[in-house]
Amino acid sequence: MNKNFLYSTAILLASLTLGACGSDDNDTPSDNNTPVETNYTVETVSQAPTWQVDWSGNEARPDWQAPNPSDFENWTVMLVELENALKPYATKDDLMAFFVGDELRGLTQPAINVSKNETDACLYVMKVYGNEASQEQLKVTIKYYCSQLKQTFSRSDDIQYNVEEVYGIDESLIPQFTLGSSKYPVVNSLVITAADLPAIDTSFAAGDMLATFVGNECRGTHTFDKDHLSMPVTMTVFGRQEREVYTLKYYNAASQRVYTFSKPF
Repeated sequence: MNKNFLYSTAILLASLTLGACGSDDNDTPSDNNTPVETNYTVETVSQAPTWQVDWSGNEARPDWQAPNPSDFENWTVMLVELENALKPYATKDDLMAFFVGDELRGLTQPAINVSKNETDACLYVMKVYGNEASQEQLKVTIKYYCSQLKQTFSRSDDIQYNVEEVYGIDESLIPQFTLGSSKYPVVNSLVITAADLPAIDTSFAAGDMLATFVGNECRGTHTFDKDHLSMPVTMTVFGRQEREVYTLKYYNAASQRVYTFSKPF
């Protein structure tokens, strides 16, 4: 089976640009001495911002019922690992379920590390039941309920069902559950180029950050590291509904300045 299982998704791609912005903190005269409107503000801060998407929700724990093995002819096993963004919130009270269509075929809680006699809240070993023949193509959905966040995350894909195969035996399957958040059902991909940030009269450096906001709510972040300092940047932006208006912020670590671009996109 392809180890990229459940990584890909049909998400709404919006290659958006921010439009022209000012190039200084104050209005800059043009060649004919006509003032040009400033499209950003600048704030000096004492420490780096703690920008992050708030994944907390308010959903009740699902009443998923484990399938009856006697109703099925065969089975397979899946080893599933949580993506890094959700690992800090994982607990032993979480659940993971596997569906074929609307039928629940597998249900489990986090795995037990036998050698340490403790729960590994980020790893799942799930037995999935079926009546399908081996190598049949199936439309499947994995759902993960995080008790701490009170939210269900879902990822769907087409797979080839192989009887008694263990998926993820070489390396765990890592579905990108954050792309299937029930809180943020709209997912956009924002491409930012250097031309979108003319106010930034400096090279990007490790520790610099970009973030998108709706009001005061952070909807996506990108942190530059020493190996990836060039533009363009592709940033995932999470939305509650279609056609929301976003604001971009940029943090320059060297100057400890936060640039807020007032022109929405």
